[in-house]
Amino acid sequence: MKVLLVHPPFDILKTEAKKCHPPLGLAYLAAILKDGHEVTALDALAEGYDKEEAISGDHIRYGLSFDEIRTRIEGAKPDAVGVSSLFSTQALNAHKICRIAKAIDGKIITVVGGAHPSAVPLEVMKDDDVDFVVIGEGEMVLKGLLERLESGKPVKDLEGLAFREEGRVRINPRRDYYEDLDALPFPRWDIFPLERYFKINNPHGSPARKVPFMPVITSRGCPFECIFCSIYNVWGRKYRKRSAENVLAEITHLIDKYGVKEILFEDDNLTLDKERAKRIFQGMIDRDLGLVWNVPNGVAVQTLDDEVLQLMKRSGCYSISIGVESGDEYILKNVIKKPIDLSSVKPVIRKARALGLETSVFFVVGLPDEKIENMRNTFRFAESLQADNINFFFATPLPGTRLQERCMELGLLDEKADYSKLRSEYPSFTTSAFSRDELISLVLRERLKLYFLSLLMDPKNFLKKFMGKLLKNPVYFKKFWLKYLRIRQGGRYLKTKTGDNVRI
Repeated sequence: MKVLLVHPPFDILKTEAKKCHPPLGLAYLAAILKDGHEVTALDALAEGYDKEEAISGDHIRYGLSFDEIRTRIEGAKPDAVGVSSLFSTQALNAHKICRIAKAIDGKIITVVGGAHPSAVPLEVMKDDDVDFVVIGEGEMVLKGLLERLESGKPVKDLEGLAFREEGRVRINPRRDYYEDLDALPFPRWDIFPLERYFKINNPHGSPARKVPFMPVITSRGCPFECIFCSIYNVWGRKYRKRSAENVLAEITHLIDKYGVKEILFEDDNLTLDKERAKRIFQGMIDRDLGLVWNVPNGVAVQTLDDEVLQLMKRSGCYSISIGVESGDEYILKNVIKKPIDLSSVKPVIRKARALGLETSVFFVVGLPDEKIENMRNTFRFAESLQADNINFFFATPLPGTRLQERCMELGLLDEKADYSKLRSEYPSFTTSAFSRDELISLVLRERLKLYFLSLLMDPKNFLKKFMGKLLKNPVYFKKFWLKYLRIRQGGRYLKTKTGDNVRI
C-alpha cells in the first residue's frame, strides 16, 4: 500500500515559543512499514515552520496551510494516511487532515495515533473522517492493520485498535506492550526533511548546542503514577528498555549516516536502570564519539549519584532536567504521588553544577488540593536549590490522567473539554483556594523573584541567558512584563477566594 505519514501544523498562543522536532514516533512507523509498503512523509510543521496564520485573537498556527496540505496529499495519491496526534491542544488539526484526505478520495484509509487518541479513542472515533485509532505504541498495530486491510482479512481481533463494526465504534484496548525493544528497527529518517530540522534548530523550544542533532529513545513505560502524567496511555506502566549495545549501535549509525553531533535522549526514565545507563555512558566514552547530549524530558533525581553524574558529564552531557514537581512533602506524596525524597534534590543539583552541568528543575502548581501554604513551600524550596533554571507549570488536566478525574470529581471542569485551553503555561481551572488570575499572579511574582536571585548569584550568566531568550522570543517577554506590571493585587499580599490576606 502507499502510505503517507503526516505531522500536522501547530496551533499555539502568541506568547508561546515555537518548536520543531524530528517526529520520532512517525520515524519508527516508517521503519516498521518499510518492507511491504511504499511509505512517504509530510511534516507540515517543519516544512512550513516560517509560515504563520492568525486564527483567533490569542492564537496563531504555524506550518503548511491546509490548502498546501491538500495539494500534497493529492500529489501523493496514498491508499492510507497516518496522522500523528501527540497533544490534545493539536487534536483539531489532526482531524482536519483526515477530513481533507476523505474529501480528496473517500477510499483513502485514515488512521490517527498518539497520546491524545490513545487517551480518548471513542471521542476521536466520533469523527466519521477517522477510520481507525491506534491505541498506545503503534508499530505492530499499524503494520497488522494494513496487512489485514490489504488482504481483506478482519481487524476485529487486533489489540490496541479502535474501529467501526456494523455502524458502531468498537475499541480493543491495549493489554500487552513490546518486551523486546531491541527487535524494533531503528527509526527511518531518510523520508523526513532533516536539513530543515537542522536549519531551524529549535527542538523542544530551544536550540541544540550542536547541529546535526537527532532524538533517541532508549526505554518505554513509566512505573510511577504522577497525577498529571498522560504518557502511560502510550507506553503503559511497565518499564521496558533497550540494551546498552542496541542504543550504542543506533547512536553510531546516526553519526555514520547523518554526521550527528548531538543526541536528545527523549526517555522519561533514561537512568531508571542505573547499571544499564552507566553501560551506555561508558560505551559512549570508550568509543570516543565526540557527542554532546541532554535529556529534555528529565531524569529521575533518585537515580543520580556521583558515579552516574560523572559518567554523564564525561560522555558529553551538558545539561540535566529534573522533575521535582513540588517542594511540599504533603502535595508530593499524597496528591502528585511522586516517589522523591526532597532532601536528595539539593545535593544532586550542587554536584551537577560543580561538574559543569546546567541544571533545570520543573515544578507543577495549582493542583486541586493545593493551598497557599503548600505553594509557598514549593517556592521556598525552589529558591533554595540555586539551580540554573526553575520552571513552574500550571497543573493541566490532560485526557486520561488522574488529575482530570479529580477535577471532574470536584466540578472544576466543564463536561465538554476545550482542548485549546489545556496548556501548562496558563491555569485550566479555578481551584478551591485560588482563581486563575490569582495563580498567574503568584507564579509571575515568584518568577520575577527568581530572576533577581539569579542575577545576584551570577550576573554574567544571567544576562547571557536572558538576552538569548529575549532574542529568541521577544513577544513572550513583552507579554510577561506587561502582565506583571498589570497585576492588580499589589503589595506583598494576595487576597484569596476566601477573603483572607496571605503573605506572598
